[in-house]
Amino acid sequence: MTSTETLGVIACRCVVNHSKPVLFVSHAGGDWQMYCRAENHDFNDAQAMKRDLVTVHLAHLVAMDPTLHAVIDLPLDMGAERMDVGGQWTRFRDADDE
Repeated sequence: MTSTETLGVIACRCVVNHSKPVLFVSHAGGDWQMYCRAENHDFNDAQAMKRDLVTVHLAHLVAMDPTLHAVIDLPLDMGAERMDVGGQWTRFRDADDE
């Protein structure tokens, strides 16, 4: 386990509960976030965020899906997304100020 894997990650419950895979990763503003798809969640609704998002160790998510090793080196203010598990990750700039 790398020191990166001991970090806390904001993730959607559907990923943590094994019902959906991680398809979207963000390291915007220094926070790690991993979701099934960003558009599946309403980040402007505080109640929905409390209901849908949890904090977990990155190691837990990597244990569930070892293909996440491909993106745990994301620099600050970068993100990555893919169409499905095992798909090619596409990296993009993802700063909080954009």
